[in-house]
Amino acid sequence: MDLRSINSRKEALHRRIILDAVLIIAGMTFVLFILFLVGTSGTLHKARLPCEEWIIIELLVTMVLLVISSWLFSFRRCTDIKNAVKEFNSIDAIKEEFISNLRHELKTPLVPIKGYSELLFDGTLGEMSQKQKEAVNKIKVSSERLERLIDSLIFISVAKYGDLEYTFTTLRLEDIITSTISELLIPLKQKEQKLETNIQPGLQFIEGDRKFLKEAVSQILENAIKFSPKGGTILLTVNEGYKSLHIKIIDKGIGIPEEEIENIFQRFYQIDGSKTRRYGGNGLGLHIARTITEAHNGSIWIESVLGEGTTVHIRLPTPKDGKIKE
Repeated sequence: MDLRSINSRKEALHRRIILDAVLIIAGMTFVLFILFLVGTSGTLHKARLPCEEWIIIELLVTMVLLVISSWLFSFRRCTDIKNAVKEFNSIDAIKEEFISNLRHELKTPLVPIKGYSELLFDGTLGEMSQKQKEAVNKIKVSSERLERLIDSLIFISVAKYGDLEYTFTTLRLEDIITSTISELLIPLKQKEQKLETNIQPGLQFIEGDRKFLKEAVSQILENAIKFSPKGGTILLTVNEGYKSLHIKIIDKGIGIPEEEIENIFQRFYQIDGSKTRRYGGNGLGLHIARTITEAHNGSIWIESVLGEGTTVHIRLPTPKDGKIKE
């Protein structure tokens, strides 16, 4: 059962509870109205109607039955809700176990593949020819891509249920950017691209999760590298705004059609989704970046012109007592 089915079950239970409450209130109101009419009739005629006593008895019996029915309805709804809660908890447990097993089963085989390919490439296990090194490097790069794909799939699976755990600490944004860039030197070199930075000195500290913020910046930079031409230049700037830090990642790549920009942050969304598309990827990068940014109470948006390039903006709030770095 997926999240949509679970939410549908919850909504159905809520509707049934509300409907039961409305029916009980309507029934009680009707009975009180009849009693009021009978009392008014007796007052106007200053005498009891022949069947008035029987009517009152019948109404009292009806009221008792309504009360008993309401108790039965409440008991049934309460039982339904308890059973539903047990079912939802069971589903959550299965989901967590599945994600844990998925992470373990998919990543375990990658560890020796990645590790031995690095040892071979570095020459630790013996010298290799240039062609052998190129082949081993392709294995290493592919294993890293597969690892990132696994991490991305696990991320969106956990994020979908709101189970991501962030560890917020005081940190410097420039440290995150420097660390992220150092891990992208190889793809930059492969495409002979330059990544220039313009970071305003004296930036305030921010409160955030170092690991996830690094992932957000990395996803956007990887997109810029992928869609920029060989030998192109990518610019990353950071400036301090009003109670926030403003990151801009600018490329001179293929750009995005205006009508596609509003959809670009959706999961698995790709402008060219055909099997023969020129650029690879899984369509998760910008979705992950937005999820992380919004978890930090920030905002992310895109400006792009088809054929001219794209600028991705990230705005992260600074704490009220944010200190200026020395």
